[in-house]
Amino acid sequence: IRLWDVRTNNSKNSVLISDNTFRPSHKAWVSSVQWSPSNAYQLASTSHDGNVKIWDIRSSNPLHTVRTFSKEEKGLSLLWLAGDADADADADADREVIYAGGTDCILKRIDV
Repeated sequence: IRLWDVRTNNSKNSVLISDNTFRPSHKAWVSSVQWSPSNAYQLASTSHDGNVKIWDIRSSNPLHTVRTFSKEEKGLSLLWLAGDADADADADADREVIYAGGTDCILKRIDV
């Protein structure tokens, strides 16, 4: 996964590009990236390696890696939601949830 920080240098009208590569990243094709709804520095990714990784863009290593799908299955998409609409308790309503879908056709829930 690479993030590109593109900024304009007004004095020379040139574009500066900074490449921040996350390592160790996924071991297969990255199929989905989703930004955190409440933290501008965090994102999640999933790939054909079956993992969901949570990243902080200020670091090149993942904060968490969750084996979400079996070896035969691939991660295809993510949705990161702020708070849980189905939460019964007020404390759970503030928790964030990531939903991951893959080739196993089962929606997985990851509490953040």
